[in-house]
Amino acid sequence: MPKLISPISARVQAIIFDLDDTLYDCSGTLVLKSKKIAAKIISQEIKCSEADALKLQLELENRFGPKGDIAREIANLYDLSEEFCKEIANAINTLDVESAILFPDTMAAINQLKKIGYKLFLVTFGNKEMQKKKIKALGLESAFDEIIVTENPQGKEKCFKDILMKYGLESDQVLCVGDKIKDEIAVGNRLGMPTALMKHGRHYHFHKSEISDDSAYIHITKISDLLEDDKD
Repeated sequence: MPKLISPISARVQAIIFDLDDTLYDCSGTLVLKSKKIAAKIISQEIKCSEADALKLQLELENRFGPKGDIAREIANLYDLSEEFCKEIANAINTLDVESAILFPDTMAAINQLKKIGYKLFLVTFGNKEMQKKKIKALGLESAFDEIIVTENPQGKEKCFKDILMKYGLESDQVLCVGDKIKDEIAVGNRLGMPTALMKHGRHYHFHKSEISDDSAYIHITKISDLLEDDKD
């Protein structure tokens, strides 16, 4: 059993981490970069400046949320073909991810959690090839007991259940850490896991009004918050 550290429950033996906007600043780097790539294509199709095309994407994301299919919304708005959506998807899937870097405290915190004795897992959703590129660029390939990439938008629940079964863990023995209140945090809560919400990124900010400080999950701003010493 790992020793008790605040604010993690003494029952916890393993931690599942999300990737984007949890371990590194995806919104401020790769998402913005992908929107600028898409803006070049959009500006040519609807005959506007790239700045206006970027602004349009941001306005639509504010309306439909970070999970909205913005390319399709633009296609519907301007009566564009399916090829337009495919062109944007292909351009984004070839995005150079080398500019992605971990939050400053992430690797040190992960190493300390491993040293204490927690089993650590990374579960991330997205294009498998793209997510693996990110993991490699971030130097996370050997940082976890297991890394799982799912391309199913509802796939995290199955991934979490598979981890519980494979490693013989009870739900309350696994802490789920992520930034998406409607995704991994909701799944973790539904399964009876303790959860830690990373207060960062476009998903967090879009749903911020629905979040209260007295919610069941822990609120953190960096991974090292999980390592605060118990003052009692």
